[in-house]
Parts: sequence; C-alpha cells; structure tokens
Amino acid sequence: MSTLYLFLIFALVLAGLIVLTTRFRFPIFLVMFFATFAFGLLAGLDPVVVVSKSLEGFKQMMGGLAVLIVSGFLLGELLEKSGGTVAIANAALRLLGKKRAPWAMALTGAVISVPVMCCDTAFIILSPISRALARGGRLPLALISLALATGTYSAFKLIPPAPGPLGVMSFFGANFAKTFFLSLLVFCPVFLVGMFWSLKAGKAVQDQFPAEEGAPFQEENELKPKTTVWMALLPIISPLFLIIIHSLAPSIFPDTPILQSWALFLGNPAVALPLGVVMQMAFNRKSGMDNLNQWFSQAVNRAASILLIVGAGGALGAVVQETGLANTLGEFLIKSQIPGLLVPFLLAALFKITQGSSLVAMLTTPALIASFLPALHLSPEIAALAVGAGALAVVHINDSFFWVVTRFAEMDVRRGFRTLTLLSLWQSLVAISVVWILGLFF
Repeated sequence: MSTLYLFLIFALVLAGLIVLTTRFRFPIFLVMFFATFAFGLLAGLDPVVVVSKSLEGFKQMMGGLAVLIVSGFLLGELLEKSGGTVAIANAALRLLGKKRAPWAMALTGAVISVPVMCCDTAFIILSPISRALARGGRLPLALISLALATGTYSAFKLIPPAPGPLGVMSFFGANFAKTFFLSLLVFCPVFLVGMFWSLKAGKAVQDQFPAEEGAPFQEENELKPKTTVWMALLPIISPLFLIIIHSLAPSIFPDTPILQSWALFLGNPAVALPLGVVMQMAFNRKSGMDNLNQWFSQAVNRAASILLIVGAGGALGAVVQETGLANTLGEFLIKSQIPGLLVPFLLAALFKITQGSSLVAMLTTPALIASFLPALHLSPEIAALAVGAGALAVVHINDSFFWVVTRFAEMDVRRGFRTLTLLSLWQSLVAISVVWILGLFF
C-alpha cells in the first residue's frame, strides 16, 4: 500500500466526515465510527482487524475518561440546579463592581464552563444574568456577551477536566497536574487578550441596550442563588487541590509511606472528581433525593454524547496506527522541517475550521500524531496545549457557539464575523505563542 494512496483515502474519509456532519447533520459519533471502518477497509486491513482495533481503541479511551467526564457533568448539573452559577456570578460582581460587569461575567464564564462541560451551555445558563446586567448598567449587550464568550470559550478549550483537553491528555499520556498548571499559564494571557478585544469590539458594533432599555437593575428571580459561593466553589476547587497533592506526594511525604499512599489514592482524578460530586450532594441534601436523582439522570444523558465521540476518536486513532499512516505522516513532517510545535497546532486548527467541532478536532489530531510525538521533540503536556490552541481557531458559521452567541447578543452574521470570529482567532494566536514560550522550559 503506497503512502500516497493512504494519504488520499484518509483525506477522502475526512472530507466525507466533514460533509456528513456539517451539511447533512448526521450524528458525529456514527459518522466517526463508520469513517474509521471505511478508512481501515480502504487501507487494506482485514475486516476482523478493523473491528478489533476499533473496539480496542474505543475501550482504551473510555476506560480512562468515562469516570472523569461523567463526574464533571454531574458537578456542572448540580452547580447549575443548586444556583451555584448565580452565586459565583454575584460574588464576582460584588468583588469587581457593576462598573466592571464585563470582567465579572467573563470570569464567571471561565469558572462555570469547565464543570458544566460545554461552553455553549455555560453561555446559555449565564445569559439571563448578563442581559440583566447590560440593561441595568446601560451597557451594550454585545459587549457583555462577547466578554462572557471570552471566558467560557477559552477555559473550555484549554483547561482540564473539560472533555477536550482531557481527551488530548489521555491520548498523549500527559500528567494531569502539570498540564493543568501549564494550561492556566496559557489561559491567563488568552483571557486578557480576549477581554481587551471584547471591550473594544463590543462597544464599536452595538450601541443599543437590550429590551426594556433603561430599566433599573433588580435582583430578579434568576439572580437569587439558592446556595452560597463557597458551597458552589468548594466541590470544584477541592478535587483540583487533591490532584495537585497527588503529583507532589513523593516529595511532600518522602518518609511516610502511609500518607503518600493516601495522597496518591485521594488525588487520583478518578477518585478526586467523584469526591467533589459527593461534596456537592451533601451541600444540596435539602433538595431531596428525587431531585438529585433527576439531576443525575440529566447529567449522564448529556455526558453520553461526549463519551461516544471520545470513544470514536480512540477507535480512529487505533486504526490509523494499525495502517502505518501515523508513522508515515510523522516521517514526512520531520523531513519537511516544519517546527514540531506547529504540527499539532495546524492540524487541530485545520480540523476546527473545516469541521466546526473543537472536540472532534482535539480528538482527531492526537490520533494522527501520538505515535511520533517524541520525534517532534515535544513533551506530552506541551503537545496537548498546542492542540488546544489550534482548536480555539476559529468560531464561524459551522460552529454552534457562533449562533448561540450572536443570537443572544442580537448581532447579525456580519457583526458576528467582525467580533466573535476575530476574537477566537486572536485567542488562538496568543495561545500558541505562549505555548511556544513554555515549550522552551518544559
């Protein structure tokens, strides 16, 4: 099987995947799975091998991530239903003041989007609050909406345990605590650049206020939290603290094996995140078990679609590896002398721009390059961040987030391109620049 033929059939399969999911709206999971079968068969693999490798890759991805993703969705669902999102938003407003409402909404969006496990959902949840703030503070709705989009979009694409970064980490075998720390270093400048752009573009494109112009700001029903900010934040912060302790356990407890073992146990992400869920359940026990069980069911239903896509990405990666395409691609890229950091970045950006789904981009890219990562002279953590930087670019009409933001902000498509699309482009370029600097040291 010639290298050129493998490249051509893979390009054909990817083109089919993009057309079926964007033009005809087929479910991404089914299309990815059958695209995997099609590629394996056209590449000359035995049909039995195609099935076995697909299932092997599917199980490998699901085994490590299922508990984490489901736990993340449970945290997000409980946070939303308990009023934790409103409590965090109100705390940010009290801290920064209503004159800095865009910053407050952006920070709240960043905190909420990771446990909610979806930037679209986080934006929709917080939109009533941002709308009320725009009306009460007589601020352009586009300004508040772009600020909220800045926080939700960048955090969800860069910071684990959001499913995209988590899946990339699993593919590359990256350390959770180290990747989390580095992702925060990337997120901060990306967030700041996004905010400065939002403040400039939001004021430039829209001067009107939302409906009921000039109405005084009131603590409406949706702005009255049912819980305190600490009860909302502790179940999010505590697992991350335990995971960091897990990575530092050998140096913190070098002479106490028992404490070291417990730190390694409690700080394992598969233990720490469920503990956060239990903590949030305890804080919301007055809601009753019937409500809690209903919220659990809703969270699991939302997690199912993400898990299937993650598993399909693992299946595709296993089949690509079996055909030898990944190694061939690696040799080509190395000989072409393309800087190693640009390989995951450009591939993820290409998938994101053409297909629209950041999650698909973040799971397809590692499937292609994971096997020859050492040849690119990249650590797993830096490679994972480079994929996230590529997946930030760019939001346009084939991305549901584009329509969510523009509709809530009452912007037309042209203004959406001038604001949100350019916002995501700037964030992506800043992200890869910071990742390049971090790659010099890590």
